[in-house]
Amino acid sequence: MQKMLRAVATGGATAALALTAVGCGGGTVGEANDGKKTGDTAPGATITVDTAQGEVSLDKPAVKVVTLEWTYAEELVAVGVTPVGNADNKGYGTWITAKGAALPAQVTDVGSRNEPSLEKIKALRPDLIVIDDDRSKANLKQLQAIAPVLSFTYTTKPQLATMKKNFTELAKAVGKEDKAAEVNARIDAKAADLKGRLDKAGKGGLKYALAQGFTANGAASIRMLTDDAIAPQVLDLAGLKNGWKGKSDAWGMTTVGVEGLTQVEKDATFLYVAADNDNPFTGDLAGNAVWKGLPFVKEDKALPLDPGTWLFGGPLSAQHILDETGKALKV
Repeated sequence: MQKMLRAVATGGATAALALTAVGCGGGTVGEANDGKKTGDTAPGATITVDTAQGEVSLDKPAVKVVTLEWTYAEELVAVGVTPVGNADNKGYGTWITAKGAALPAQVTDVGSRNEPSLEKIKALRPDLIVIDDDRSKANLKQLQAIAPVLSFTYTTKPQLATMKKNFTELAKAVGKEDKAAEVNARIDAKAADLKGRLDKAGKGGLKYALAQGFTANGAASIRMLTDDAIAPQVLDLAGLKNGWKGKSDAWGMTTVGVEGLTQVEKDATFLYVAADNDNPFTGDLAGNAVWKGLPFVKEDKALPLDPGTWLFGGPLSAQHILDETGKALKV
């Protein structure tokens, strides 16, 4: 199962969800949008970055960064830095549609996240490479021969705090630590705003279940997000309560079929993410007797979020989850 979760998204929407799972981990850094070195790090100071492989020291903020995981590409963009290269630009553009997260057209695609092209990376002459620690095991030494490598782990509990820490460390490497603090603070501010709107609408403390659905081997496959996953931890900031208590895997998910949805707490609103061209909730399950009998279906409380709501991303994705939840709940 974990190998499946780490596989590369290269095909259509179905394959991307079925094979990338959360598309987590790994990252990149890049070039400032104006092409100049900018940042918060004092000139001449040695930069020490805390990574999953230990401390990495840089003589100066990195400018030409290659990202080998979507989350860290998103984090660079969030602080105004454009990677010179990124793994799987098409997949990134499909699954990460948060405001301000788009990759500029000049970013070179260096191949898949599991098997990036070392030749393309080397040709970019990066001064930093960012990668997911789990994926890095296949080619870490080869990457280190090209440039210093920052390797991060996404799933360390609690995932929200880990994301913020990794984001801060990555921002430090490109001289944007103060900007990262500002972006991180927006998550809490946006959550507080949503909480206020929910309270005003009489929906404070609303119970929900959050799912990602797709088709695998001809059948609906549904990933339910537990409290160990980052997305429920973001929604918890807004006072929402998770109504799914299933057993969690390393990513904070419980993968179930339609019968498993009977374990969603009866008073929960069902929030889900699914691709437009592979939505089992409006497709194969629409006529399914078990699905039609679920309380949240009978009460018209199965609510879609934007298909590009990335449930395993960085700070911009976290804010997008809050925005989309607010829209779905009409507050």
